[in-house]
Amino acid sequence: MTTRRFPFALILLALVGGLAGFAVALAGSLVIGVLTGIVVLGIGLFVLSIATREPDDAHDPGRRRFLIGAGAAGLVWAVVGPSLGWLTRRAARPDPRPVQEAMAGDLGAEYMELVKRAYHEGRSGDLQLLLAPFNSSNYTFESLTLVPQDPRTSHASAWMYLERVPLVVHGPGIVVASDSEDRVTLADLAPTTAALIGADWPGDRLGTPLPIATSRSGKKPKVVMTMVIDGGGWNVLENFPDKWPNLKRLMGESANFRNAIVGSFPAVTACAHASIGTGTFPSQHGITGHNIRHGKFPRKAYGTPGQADPGDILVPTLSDLWSDQTDNRAWVGEIGYQVWHMGMLGYGGRNRPADAKPVGVYWAEDGSQQWEPHNPELFRMPASVPGLDVLKAYDDAFVAPDWDAQFAPKPGSRQSPCCSPPIVKYQGDLLEATFDSEPIGQGDETSLLYTTFKSPDYTGHVYGMFSDWTGLQLEAVDAEVGRMAALLEERFPGEYVLIVTADHGQCPLPDAVGGVRLDPIQLRNHIEAEFGGGINGALVQDVVPHEIYLDTKRLWDDGGATREDVAAYLRDYTYRQNIGPYVPRSAIEQDLLDEKEFAAVFATTYMATLADTDTATFGETAFPDGDFPMPGPVS
Repeated sequence: MTTRRFPFALILLALVGGLAGFAVALAGSLVIGVLTGIVVLGIGLFVLSIATREPDDAHDPGRRRFLIGAGAAGLVWAVVGPSLGWLTRRAARPDPRPVQEAMAGDLGAEYMELVKRAYHEGRSGDLQLLLAPFNSSNYTFESLTLVPQDPRTSHASAWMYLERVPLVVHGPGIVVASDSEDRVTLADLAPTTAALIGADWPGDRLGTPLPIATSRSGKKPKVVMTMVIDGGGWNVLENFPDKWPNLKRLMGESANFRNAIVGSFPAVTACAHASIGTGTFPSQHGITGHNIRHGKFPRKAYGTPGQADPGDILVPTLSDLWSDQTDNRAWVGEIGYQVWHMGMLGYGGRNRPADAKPVGVYWAEDGSQQWEPHNPELFRMPASVPGLDVLKAYDDAFVAPDWDAQFAPKPGSRQSPCCSPPIVKYQGDLLEATFDSEPIGQGDETSLLYTTFKSPDYTGHVYGMFSDWTGLQLEAVDAEVGRMAALLEERFPGEYVLIVTADHGQCPLPDAVGGVRLDPIQLRNHIEAEFGGGINGALVQDVVPHEIYLDTKRLWDDGGATREDVAAYLRDYTYRQNIGPYVPRSAIEQDLLDEKEFAAVFATTYMATLADTDTATFGETAFPDGDFPMPGPVS
C-alpha cells in the first residue's frame, strides 16, 4: 500500500484528535484538551502506520515524509482544536465586572471604605468574602463536628456590630475629659500617642490624631499604656452592661469616643493590632488577616509563635519610630497573649542592639503553657515574672460554674487557660511585676507599654458571646482595667496616659439571630467543581473565614476564567448549597435554606481598582441589619 492510499485516514485521524481536544477544553481544561488531542493523534498514527505498512514500503522515503508531514499537521490541529474549545468557553462567560460593581453598590459607601482599606497587593487572598449580616464562617473542624445551637462563631466580617469598639484616652492632668461622636478608628491611636509624647510622625499614614484637648501645661507623659480588650466591642459590652464598671468610670473621666470603629475589613485581631501599632490600615501595613500570601502560597502572619517575625509588618510601628528617635533610650514593650498582639509593637526598635531587646511576651498555649518571648533573638521577658505556682493557686481557688458545660474546652487544651478568670489575673500580675522590675517611666523619654487581654474573645469563640462565661471574662478583664488605672495613678500621678479600647466585637449565635453558617469544605468543593478542571493540582489553596486563596494559573486553564468570574459565581451562593453530608439534620436551619451566604465577594483584581475611587459614590447600604447604633453618653 502506498502513501496515496491513506491520506483521508490521516486527515480523519487529525480531526478526531482535534475534536477530542476541543471537547475536553470546552468542558474545562486547555492543558488536558491539548494532551488529549496529542494522545489520540499519536495512538491513531501508530495504529495506522502498522496497519498500512507493506514489505516494499519499509524504506520508502516518500512514505516517511508523508507520515511526518501528516503528523505535524495533525499536531497543529491537536493544539488548535483545544484552543478553539478554550476560546469558546471563555467567550461564553459573561463579563463579571458589572456583578462586582453591583455587589459594591449593595454594600454601600461606609462598608466599601472598609473594604478599600483592606487590600494589599501580594498579601490579600484572591477572593474576599463578606458574609451576609449575622452569618458566621466555620473552620473545617467546626463543620465536621457541628451540633445544634453550636456556639462556635467567627467575626471576620465588616458589619458595624463587629466594628464598633470603645475608645478611651485617660490622662488626668494631661488629657481633658470630653465626650465625642466623631468617627474615629484604631489607626488614630498611634498618631495620637505620637502627638502626646512629641514623636515625629510620618505624613503618609492613614490614621490621624484623635480630637482631644490637652492641659495648658503641655506636659509630656512619662508613660503611655495602651490596653486592648480582645473581643470587647460594643455589642459585647451592651450585652453585659453591669460587667465593666471600671471602664464605664474611665469613660466619664476621660476623652471618650463613642463613634470609634476598627476601621478596616475584616474585624479581626491581627489586622486591628497592627493598625493600633502603625497608625494605618492593611492597605499600608500589610497584615491583611491572620493569614497572608507569601509568594505562591498563604501562610500565617508572623510565622511560628515563639519564632515570630515582625518583619511581616511593612511599615515601622510607633514603637519602632520612637526607639529610633530616642536612640533606643525609650523603654517600649508589649505583653499580650497571642502572636497577633505583637502587631502593636513591631520590632520595638528596628535598630536596637542585642543587649537592649524590648520586652515582647506571649502565652505559649501550644507549647510550654507559660509566658515566653515572641522571638528570643528579638525580644526578652520582663526582669521579673510571677511563677506558674501563682497561676496554679488561682486555678485551685476558682470554682468553675456549671455553664454551657458541654462546650467547655478540655483540661490541658490550649483554650482552657484563657476561658476562665485565673489567667486574666495572672496577666495582671505579670504587668505589675513588669512595672516593678523594669525602668518604665524613668529617664527623659516616654515609655510605651502595650497589652491585650484575650479572654473575652476566646470565650466568645468557644461558648458564644451570649454565654455567661463571656460576661465573667469581661468582668475579670475590667478588674484589671481598674487595677492598671490605679497603679498608674499611684506611681505617675498627673504624668501618664492610659488608652483603653477593643479590637472588634463578636458574632452572635447565628441560630439566635437568623444567620446561617458557611462551611469551607463545601465551598471549596463547589469552586473546584465549577472552575477546577485541569492537571495542575488543586485550584483552591485555602479557605479561611474571610478569604480564599487560589492557584490562578490553574484558574486560567479553565476557559480563561478569572478571579472575578469566581466572585460573580458566588454572588447567589446559598446555605442550601453549602450544607455538607456530615452535618446532622438537627443542626440544619431548615427555614433558612435559601438564605444567601454572602453580601459580597470581591476579587482582588477588582479591589485593586478601588485605590483611586471615592467610596462615597457607592451610596447607602442595602444591608441595614448589619448596623449597630452608636452608644449613647455614659450615665
